[in-house]
Amino acid sequence: FIAGRKIMIAKVLQEKCDGVGMCVKICPDLFRFQEGSKKATTLFDRVPVVLQEKCLKAADSCPNKAIVVFNK
Repeated sequence: FIAGRKIMIAKVLQEKCDGVGMCVKICPDLFRFQEGSKKATTLFDRVPVVLQEKCLKAADSCPNKAIVVFNK
């Protein structure tokens, strides 16, 4: 726990990612396209508290449901 909160983890499932880019548009401080690919990836394993709301919005907006978010 960090300050009474659980640690949020976000992962992009590469087999589901089609490079639509909603996550990159909604939360560019966490999601980026991989170099040489149109598939998204996360910049951090642990989602910083200040990005958690945007991360959840990005996951909900993914048309392929390629983003998995869970608490550790």
